Parts: sequence; C-alpha cells; structure tokens
Amino acid sequence: YLVQEVRLGDGTVVREAEPSRYRRALGRREAARLTAMMTGVTGPGGTGRAAAVPGVAVAAKTGTAENAGRDHAVFTGFAPAEEPRVAVGVVVEGGGSGGRVAAPVAKAIMQAVLH
Repeated sequence: YLVQEVRLGDGTVVREAEPSRYRRALGRREAARLTAMMTGVTGPGGTGRAAAVPGVAVAAKTGTAENAGRDHAVFTGFAPAEEPRVAVGVVVEGGGSGGRVAAPVAKAIMQAVLH
C-alpha cells in the first residue's frame, strides 16, 4: 500500500491503512519460469554469480544504469528462490557493473539474514 497512515498536524492518527492484495502480477507458471531464469543469473557463467550463496538457490537480476558520470551498479534478488525469506535491492551510485559491485553487497545481506 502507498499510505500507511494519515495524521493531523498535531500527530493524531486519523486513519490507518491495511495492506490488501490488489491483483496477482503473474500466474504460477509464468512466475516459476521467471524464477528459473533469475536463478540462472547466480549460476556459473551468470552475471550475478558473485551473489551466489552456497547451498541456497538465489534468484536475481543484475543491471548497470547509464549515468552522465560513472554508471550505477544495480542488483535485485531473493532467496531461497522457491520459498523466499529475503528480498534485496542494491544500488551503488557510480559503482559501475551490477554483477561486479552490487552483487557482493547483496550476497552479504542475504547471508546475514539466512544464516
């Protein structure tokens, strides 16, 4: 949800929002296919292999956002892939390659949460 609560100027809570499901973004079959593709990103030869956590299937997408100065490193992922317990998004401004710079940061976060 976009708004957690509405408050008056004195801090009094007027309304609290409750999260609700809007709609399903993907069907189960499409979600499984996307997860399988994202898991390949952290496998051997994948752009996000620096985020691979031993013994845990990590699903991910790396990116490099072009910038007028130095490119930004981007990584997003979740683990374990089949029953996620942690989701991570990392942006390193001016970091360059997402797979080289942002992925190791994400790995450290996921390992801290999962172990």
